[in-house]
Parts: sequence; C-alpha cells; structure tokens
Amino acid sequence: MSVSTRKQAVSSSNGLGDRVGRAGRPVGTLAGKTVPLAQNASATVWQGAGVAIAKAAPAVEAARRRAAPQLEQSAHAITDTIAPMISDALITAARKIDVPKQKKRGRGGMVAGAVALTAAAGAASFAAIRMRKQDSGFAPDAQDTSAGQAEPGPDTGPDGTSRVV
Repeated sequence: MSVSTRKQAVSSSNGLGDRVGRAGRPVGTLAGKTVPLAQNASATVWQGAGVAIAKAAPAVEAARRRAAPQLEQSAHAITDTIAPMISDALITAARKIDVPKQKKRGRGGMVAGAVALTAAAGAASFAAIRMRKQDSGFAPDAQDTSAGQAEPGPDTGPDGTSRVV
C-alpha cells in the first residue's frame, strides 16, 4: 500500500489484467447478438407506426371535415366585423402620424387679380377712346351753322385741341 494514498497499487501479479481480458470476451459476443435484435426492433416499430397511421387517418379526416366549415364561417365573421374596425384604426393611425403637406403659396389669386385689373383698365381705356370719337364725330346742327363755326366741346382748349390726356 502506498503511503500517500490508501489505494492499492495495480500490479500484474494480482491477476487484474487477466480478469479484464476474460470480461471483454462476452462483450464482443453480446455486441454481435444485439445488431440483429436492433434490426428486428426497427422493423417492428415501422410496422407499429403503419398500423397507428392506418387507425388514426379516418379520425383525422373526420375532424378536418368538421373543422373546415367552422373555420370558413369564422373567417367570414372576422372579415365582416373585426377587419373593418382594424382597417379603420390603421387608417386613422396613418393619418395621425403622417407629415402634413405644406400648402403651396399659389399665385393663382394674384394672377386672377392682375388679369381682372388689366381687363378693367382695358375696358376703361376703350370707353374713353370711344367717348372721344363720339364727341369729335358729331356734325354741327343746321341751326348752329348760320354762325359759321361749331362751338367747341367741353373738353377742348381755346385752340380746339383736346384737354383729356
């Protein structure tokens, strides 16, 4: 026995190596026997799985037949009731977080005002020119010709030229 440890030292004289050698022989023979057993178990499991599938398939199909119309009815109910509310909520949220569009400072009003002012000025100038032509285009009356000259109009100067600018 060792002084530092209380375990017995392994030596070849105590026959431990012989015992290990003898114990290893049955392990090899057992491994050879387990391979066919595992293969047989595999075949048995596959066969059992096939039986389970065959027995469960009609029940699964019946459950699917019952569930399909219920799912479709639920989908229509959700589409008619909840979906519009969700859609409205999403639209409202989108409008709340959207950045407001900046208004363009249009010059449409200014342009329309300028056009109206130009039209009014043109109409006024047309009216003034027409009035001028009417004032100068009148022939003197027959009674006034005895004097020899027609009287000047109210907007003519002493030399007979127009005072309207």
